Amino acid sequence: MARCYILALIANVLQHQHQSMTSAYDMLAYLKEIFGEQNRAAKQTTIKALLTTKMVEGSSVRKHVLKLMSYLNELEILGAEIDKESQVEMILQTLPDSFQ
Repeated sequence: MARCYILALIANVLQHQHQSMTSAYDMLAYLKEIFGEQNRAAKQTTIKALLTTKMVEGSSVRKHVLKLMSYLNELEILGAEIDKESQVEMILQTLPDSFQ
């Protein structure tokens, strides 16, 4: 049943490639192999944005922190595991020196 759902949800080109696979596990493993590189690239881009973002003196702290939280949420969705304490430290490092 899972195999049928997967075939119904993927693009026609991918359907043809997966038609001969007998199990949903094989299909998911192959799809992960194909799209894993895109996931890695997205993760790298988001990490770079997170680490290079600096708050401009006088701008809204709320907006800045929300922006950083969205990067952290995106990384979590992409499979990155960053503990809460490290997340707080990363955010604090982006604040101007006046916040020290």
